[in-house]
Amino acid sequence: MPAIAALFSGRRGGDLGLGGVLVLGAAVIAAIYFISAPLFTLVLSAFRGPEDLLPFEDGAVWTLGHFSEVYTNPVLYREIIPQTFIFAFGAVTVAFIIAFILAWLVERTDMPARNLIFTLILFPLLVPTLMLGIAWVFMFGPNAGWINQAIRFLFGMEGGGPFDIFSMTGLIFAQGASLVPFVFLLLTATLRSMNPSLEEASAASGATPMTTFFRVTLPVLRPGILAPLILALLVAMEQFELPLIIGLPARINVFAIRIFFELNPDADLPVYGRAATLALPFLGIGILLLLAYNYLIRQADSFVTVTGKGYRPERFKLGKWKWPSLIFVAVFLAFAAILPAVVLLWTSLFGFNTPSIAVLSNISFTPYIELFQETRFYRAVGNTFLVAGGSAAIVTLIGAMLAWILVRTKMPGRSILDFVSFFSIGIPSVIAGLAAMLLYLSIPIGIYGTVWVLILAYSYRFAITTRLNRAGLMQLHKELEEASYAAGGTWITTVRRIVLPLMGPSILASMVLLFIVGFREFTIPLILMSDENMVLSVILWRLFENLELSKAAAVGVLIILFVIPIIFLMQRILLPKTE
Repeated sequence: MPAIAALFSGRRGGDLGLGGVLVLGAAVIAAIYFISAPLFTLVLSAFRGPEDLLPFEDGAVWTLGHFSEVYTNPVLYREIIPQTFIFAFGAVTVAFIIAFILAWLVERTDMPARNLIFTLILFPLLVPTLMLGIAWVFMFGPNAGWINQAIRFLFGMEGGGPFDIFSMTGLIFAQGASLVPFVFLLLTATLRSMNPSLEEASAASGATPMTTFFRVTLPVLRPGILAPLILALLVAMEQFELPLIIGLPARINVFAIRIFFELNPDADLPVYGRAATLALPFLGIGILLLLAYNYLIRQADSFVTVTGKGYRPERFKLGKWKWPSLIFVAVFLAFAAILPAVVLLWTSLFGFNTPSIAVLSNISFTPYIELFQETRFYRAVGNTFLVAGGSAAIVTLIGAMLAWILVRTKMPGRSILDFVSFFSIGIPSVIAGLAAMLLYLSIPIGIYGTVWVLILAYSYRFAITTRLNRAGLMQLHKELEEASYAAGGTWITTVRRIVLPLMGPSILASMVLLFIVGFREFTIPLILMSDENMVLSVILWRLFENLELSKAAAVGVLIILFVIPIIFLMQRILLPKTE
């Protein structure tokens, strides 16, 4: 027993006790299970057949037939791979350009209302991408879209357009806009932590602000910029919602869509092995991108330092660029946050009618009344909060224990455990959903189709909580814990009464962020969907798919109302302290 405890606690092995060893051991096993078990099942499924059997049913055999079917299909090379990369790189390019400008304005200039702008930029991060996609279809549909109708009316144009959301260009811009808050959040952290001494030296030597930016700031920030770019590319490649809503009508065929339709063919049974085979290179690309991200993060540490009071950067004065900057911010916020919300509210009350004074008399609350009369809506609301909250609590608790192991112990294999926990960010939702489906269909424990399978399927995202809790734990001196041990406290008592209370801010931040991720999740519950475990995002999609547009918009409005309190909580946690 002391030897096992020593593996975890290093120098003070006896401090753990049986309870500590059991808690930490259970955390390690749980983390490995939530990440590795579904993926292991996924990999094995790629080598099992025939197509009409589950991978581990009686009669299934080992085969390479799925690989032959998938990788000899010319559609993979003619459509899926090129379109996936065009979509991902295009969306990341759009997102980065907009996000960098916004982050620079908020963090490094004297632009007014920076705190409010910061909060509004994060708004799309809190609502399901599916909801934003539906709103953009309402705005930029080639025939009936609000924006297109307004432009045709103002300029006397006839026919459709001028914008067509159902195109590769429309898909790229829609996905890029939805990625902006994520990239913005990463870039603001990089800009906020940059040591400004080199910029100040450049300015003191007579360089103009533009020269300083291109010859000093960008080279210093390069690793800290490339790392978010890689992470954004990883996120873009796994996107499913917008390719489903916008790309599918435009016949755009990306990896995530193809995997989903292998599981949901129009006529035949699901082909689990072929879907798993198609997912493997997708997963491999994610691993390579994560390795590159880790390398760049280590490089960024050599260039960027967390600034203290003595390193507070001077804000650039916008001068004549103040109003153009505010207009740029206003246009982005209008299309990314304000107009989608307005479109959804209008559609829920007035149907899919062009806004006019005459239409105002036709206001109807029928979509809301019909929703409130449906049992499945209340079940979906409860399921959404239960799954998002339950998975966030599980992952945060396990992540806090993993962080303690990584920071406070000398356990062999810590670096592997760290990579495994971080690797979770590279698992696309469509693959996580597929892997969970294969695993829990194969294990006869009776949870498939229930809300519990969603909680377990969501509980693999340890990257966020482990990183946040590591940062929080590193700020606590070990002397606090050692004093507790010296006073006779056990490890569990020390963690419960000292460590966890002092780590409250990082734990709360982790809980909030994971709750948001779970609340807006669409892909996993769509794959694992049943009448019992329906969530709000799936209800929204089913209504949209059935052309019940007013009711779909009403669900979107209610989702916004649900996330408004989260916005204020997230603002308190993440908002930079700007003057």
